[in-house]
Amino acid sequence: MSSSDSSSASDSPPPSSPEASVHQGPPSLERILRHFVAAKRSLTSTSHVWRANEVVTRSRTLIEEIAVLNAKNAFARHGVDDQLDTLHAIRDGVAEAGDVAGEEFTATVAALDAANDRLQVTLKKLRQTVVDSALQRGSASAQEVEVDDEDDDLDAEGEGGEQPDRRTSKTLYDFIDENRHTDILDSLHALIDSYNDAKETLNGSLGTFNEALRTISDTLHEGAVSGSGPQTKRTLYDSLTPAPTITQLFRGMEAHAAEMATLLQSLVSHYDLCVTALKHTEGGGEAAKRAMQQAGATLMKTARGAEEESLYQKTVPEPISDEERMEMLRVLEGDAGQVEDVASEIKDHSDGMEAQYEQLTRHALQSRANYKALRNVLDQLHTIKTALPARISASRIFHETWQAIRSAIAARTEDLAGLHITFDEFLASYASLLREVDRRNAAEAQMGKSAAKAQRELDKLYAADKEAREEFTSEVGGSLPGDIWAGAREAGVRWEVRAVGR
Repeated sequence: MSSSDSSSASDSPPPSSPEASVHQGPPSLERILRHFVAAKRSLTSTSHVWRANEVVTRSRTLIEEIAVLNAKNAFARHGVDDQLDTLHAIRDGVAEAGDVAGEEFTATVAALDAANDRLQVTLKKLRQTVVDSALQRGSASAQEVEVDDEDDDLDAEGEGGEQPDRRTSKTLYDFIDENRHTDILDSLHALIDSYNDAKETLNGSLGTFNEALRTISDTLHEGAVSGSGPQTKRTLYDSLTPAPTITQLFRGMEAHAAEMATLLQSLVSHYDLCVTALKHTEGGGEAAKRAMQQAGATLMKTARGAEEESLYQKTVPEPISDEERMEMLRVLEGDAGQVEDVASEIKDHSDGMEAQYEQLTRHALQSRANYKALRNVLDQLHTIKTALPARISASRIFHETWQAIRSAIAARTEDLAGLHITFDEFLASYASLLREVDRRNAAEAQMGKSAAKAQRELDKLYAADKEAREEFTSEVGGSLPGDIWAGAREAGVRWEVRAVGR
């Protein structure tokens, strides 16, 4: 069905139609009326064409909006991406400072633990090394003398039984300054607590930083999916057909609209042909009016009303020959069978156009959502920018704090190493002391042996001298005057060998 065929009744052969094949000869007035009512009803497709015009007009506006928003979004997104890259680099720098400090802290604590473990081994040896009782005899005796008299008033447990031994055995650990070791450990615990507090503060600042960046990422993601509308389930074949571009959608809608206009024009031409046929049929005007009244108000409001008025008035149509009328009726009969298909095709084009318009609308929604998300992100970036100096300052403060703590821990570690050396030297000195005690005891024993031997020799000489003196006195004592030598009758000097300094 075409407008040229309908209006001018060309010489092309009529389309084959089941109804045309049944009715031979010109159609009756009743049949022409049915074709007229059907043609009138088909003109309701005009609403689809009006809607198509509205959709195309709105689509142009949407495309302009999309173009503007996409340009703004692309520019803003480029800036946002640059700023996010910078912020992520700063965040990574802050995190790296914490990670490096954490690794250094682990290594520092490992060195501290190693030094403390070595010291603990030495302290264990000091606790296990009991001082030789022989070395404490003198000090123990002095302590017993200094005990207060009140210790004599013991309870029943001490009375009449064995007296408690006040000379408790000591170890080398009792002779070291334990407070020095305790002070070092307390200082180390305080330093470790200070590091943990500083690291917790940095982690809190870093966590807030990460949360802000995560919020921006979520906002951008929400903007990317919020404008897409409801998602239909995809099939295996969806990936083979890429989504149409905005240009393709608009061109498709224009093609639908143009085709709908062409099809509607063919319906209008067919309707005009029906009106002309009724004009050249006896009683056609009155019959058409009754038929329209019976069809209802809906058809009465359809377009082409001015064309119908000529049917209801007492007017004489332009005369045509019988051959022209027969040709007109033949074309009318042939086109009548296509009216419903053409109206259905217009509806299909309208549905396809609506589907494409919906896709274009989703593009617009997507652009609007992206624009809104980017505006929100820019606000969030401004907030981050305001807080950024504090984030960087937190990293710098943590680094300075850690360096101070690290130096202090290193100094305390050296103190522990110094204690370890001191206590090791104490152990070594105690071993030397025991050897010295053995040497002195051996020397004293040797001197005692030599002294005893000398004493025996002196005693022998004294006994021999005494015997000789007595023999001398016995032989000449009576004949010598007593005042000639006062020492003639004196006893000999007796020599003794004894220890000095005790």
